[in-house]
Amino acid sequence: MFFLGKKELAIIELFKEHLFLVDHTLEALYKLFNAIREGDQNTIDAANDEVHDNETRADHKRRELETEMYRGAFLPNFRGDLLGLVETFDKVADTAEKVADQIILQKMELPELLIEEIIALFRKTWETFRAVRRAAEMMFEDLEQATEHVKETERLEHSADDDERALIRKVFNMDLSLAEKQQLRELILTIGSLADISEDCSDRIEIVILKRRV
Repeated sequence: MFFLGKKELAIIELFKEHLFLVDHTLEALYKLFNAIREGDQNTIDAANDEVHDNETRADHKRRELETEMYRGAFLPNFRGDLLGLVETFDKVADTAEKVADQIILQKMELPELLIEEIIALFRKTWETFRAVRRAAEMMFEDLEQATEHVKETERLEHSADDDERALIRKVFNMDLSLAEKQQLRELILTIGSLADISEDCSDRIEIVILKRRV
């Protein structure tokens, strides 16, 4: 079991705040997709700004957490595990920002026939993140629940992979230029990588769970 003194409890709170900000980055990206579907430029701009603002806040929270960790909270072996986990979670927010940039900076036109499926894929990756977020929060409280959420993360990631491949297949069967197909393929792959990174987080959590059971 962890020894949870004041330093450790403060770190856990920072960790949960970081997860909250990563989740909010994904929520802002969802708003961006909905605004694109509705064709509302003002809402598109506001949602894009919100994605970037939340990603920046998550990055600052990660740095704050790391600074506190280096002051000696937790035993050294777990400290390294937690630092690696935080850095991997932070990549989810980074990738969400990358998705927004791909769309906005490249002035991408999302085909009407694909927009609902692209949003559905994103929702699946967001659901994957939320499963691993629950696993991370339970890691300090209930190992059995944490394990169940790890399994759910893996199930959702495999489902997202299937959806990603089906969507790419559909893109290349459409009457679009090769450049448009390649652009959409890269967007779909980046969205799909959100689920991949969440599974990477779940792998790290699984290692922590195994160590705690030894």
